[in-house]
Amino acid sequence: MWNVRAGKAQAGGEVMRDKFFVVFVFFAIVSLVLTQACFARENQLGHITFCSGDVQVKGAKESAWKKTEPSVPVYFGDHIRTGHDGKVTITFIDQGLFKIYPNTHTALNAIVSPVEKKNSVLLFFGRIWNKGTRKVLQMKGFEVQTPTAVLGVRGTEFGTASYEDGTMIVLVDSGKVTVDNETNRSTLSSNEAAQLSFDTKEIKAEYDFRPEWERVERDARENLFADGKRYGGFVQGEIYRRRDHLKTLVDKAGGLSEQKERCLSVAEEAKKRGDEIGYESSVSKIRKINKEIVEVNRKIAFYGRRLECHFGLFSHYGYLAKHPEFSKRFHGREFILKELDNMEMIHAEFNAMIEEGMKMSMEDMEDLMEEMREKVREFKKEKGIEDPFDELNKDL
Repeated sequence: MWNVRAGKAQAGGEVMRDKFFVVFVFFAIVSLVLTQACFARENQLGHITFCSGDVQVKGAKESAWKKTEPSVPVYFGDHIRTGHDGKVTITFIDQGLFKIYPNTHTALNAIVSPVEKKNSVLLFFGRIWNKGTRKVLQMKGFEVQTPTAVLGVRGTEFGTASYEDGTMIVLVDSGKVTVDNETNRSTLSSNEAAQLSFDTKEIKAEYDFRPEWERVERDARENLFADGKRYGGFVQGEIYRRRDHLKTLVDKAGGLSEQKERCLSVAEEAKKRGDEIGYESSVSKIRKINKEIVEVNRKIAFYGRRLECHFGLFSHYGYLAKHPEFSKRFHGREFILKELDNMEMIHAEFNAMIEEGMKMSMEDMEDLMEEMREKVREFKKEKGIEDPFDELNKDL
């Protein structure tokens, strides 16, 4: 009989330790995510291991571009652009490689919500190639956003280009890449490629397709210069549509935060009255609202990246429309220049919305952390121990 009871007691202790271990690990993960979000600029993403020609870098909160060179570190939110002769290779801390080809503008880990476990690259225009480590890709997602589509990466090597008329090419050397243009979705495997555009919504995988990158890039510019109003109008329309959608999401997050504040007041009143059922009911509602806010903020970050891609491309149209040489053959440049100031105003509004949305996300993650801290305090009080690891290490 004693052995049976002892066995049950031991099993119960193991269950308790398992539960606490889950809580503690989750608490640690949340802490790590928040640390990354709060100090993203201070956290190094990798460093430049090769560059040649015209290569410039701009920090997330900076306005000036600076020339770069090998061994220079890169950080979360950095923008990198190359001229007609510029090439650069970045080695990430996890030993992944990221190559940027000429005539490209990209941003690293821009607009990543504190609740997301992924690396995200924005490719405004140009061409990149990526080789990720399989272990890291299994633990953490990797995403490439362009004005035309989103790539979800589950493989180790792939190249992609997003050119000035919206033509996009994806080539998978190994692994899998999911292409999603918000109308269709298709997964490409090793040695498969696909080419799509603003107009072509179908995603067709072709085996052993070898893109003519430079020719497609030249054709894309000629298409843009032949009808700038058409392509500029498409990007402008996407900006307005996504801005309205993003505003709806931010408003929803704000409404949920207000609901939570009301529930907190009700919970406090119930606690004062000694109404345990009322208090638990309010706390349950708060937890549900927190989950909704976290999900809304994840969407804010995702659609924020979509919108940022279109801002980047339209800004590039503005540069071409003002260029002394290119402007001479840019049909529709008047439309671009007329809309440019308006796009910049909307971009400023967008930045304010993103800041508000991410701020709310941080506040709710802090609430979740406090809830985890309370669980740790309760566990320690129940067990009468100073360090929760003492209980875990007793039987070691």
